Amino acid sequence: MNEKPNAVATSLVVQSIGMDARKEAVFRMAFKMNRRHAYRLLEDGEKEKVDLAIADLDSPEGLAQARTFAREQPHIPLLGTSTTPEQYPEFRVLRKPIRMETLFPALAQLLQQPANAPASLPPVETASPPPPKPEASQPSTKAADADLRVSLSRRWNPEQVEYFDPDQGILALVQRAVRDQIPTQILNPEGKLLWRILPGDGLVESYGSSTEENKALTDPERLQVRVDSSQANGQPKHQQGLQEFLWSFSAAVARGRMSRRIPLHHPVKLQRWPNLTRLRPLPEALRLSAFLARSPASPLLTIRMLQVEPADLFNFLAASDGIGILQYGPAATSTIPSNQTTPATSEASTRTVEPPSPKRGLLGRLLAKIAGL
Repeated sequence: MNEKPNAVATSLVVQSIGMDARKEAVFRMAFKMNRRHAYRLLEDGEKEKVDLAIADLDSPEGLAQARTFAREQPHIPLLGTSTTPEQYPEFRVLRKPIRMETLFPALAQLLQQPANAPASLPPVETASPPPPKPEASQPSTKAADADLRVSLSRRWNPEQVEYFDPDQGILALVQRAVRDQIPTQILNPEGKLLWRILPGDGLVESYGSSTEENKALTDPERLQVRVDSSQANGQPKHQQGLQEFLWSFSAAVARGRMSRRIPLHHPVKLQRWPNLTRLRPLPEALRLSAFLARSPASPLLTIRMLQVEPADLFNFLAASDGIGILQYGPAATSTIPSNQTTPATSEASTRTVEPPSPKRGLLGRLLAKIAGL
């Protein structure tokens, strides 16, 4: 899923009213993470035409500022937020805590109102009931809310995720060779040498053309692995770092499938940013790195928050795990039962994420607000 080149130019500019920096960050993150809606929160000091406003009516100055804004600029839609929407009948109000599944339908509904609509309109959300049955929901809210999930629900079913086992097959052999510092050769099905892995030097020598390598990576399980007991014939065409190779090779083995090591419903986190300037580009790698390097999140939540293709996320997780920067809990080993184990299994199970602190960090609190957890 690639963003449209003109996404920024066509974004609707939103002005915050009565919000501190923390509350603005909640909305700013929601706008950035939800790619189906082109909204951008106005930065401090920016002078730009505003398309709509969001006011925190519970803040000390928010109500007065919202009334002033509505009086001076009645043509600009204004959405209020409050824990008690019924106290503000003159505004359209979204009940706190703010959730993505209600925020974007509320904004869409607000923008559909004619410019000369009266200020006194019924609240957008006056209660926090469970999702209504189809026959009980308001038509416009129902349509907008369904639009948030329709593309994702059509693409995949979490109950039908396809898995692969990184502790079996060629990826396990390559990882074991790297772990045990064993020089190794990888050959194509016809026996031609493609790569020499030299763990002691942290290098991988390439002997095939880029076309041959790309063809081999379309079906990596057919490749042959053997110990490099002698010098290869000829000079390598080029060299790359060991981490660069493992990143690409792990993603190629994954092929859009979920690793059995990684729990689908439990938090994962990057220990650090991958060096994306040197690694092979993967779809959504930049956004996923920024998201998972700051706060743990389960793959399911990551898909929901970022609206990324599941296959892109699974390839990214496999690549990150391949270079050893992914943290995940022991629940991963029991997510999908495996009939066989290898020494690499016990090594993988030791890569556990630290227990969460009783006090969430700022990003964790923001995610909780946005996701409605």
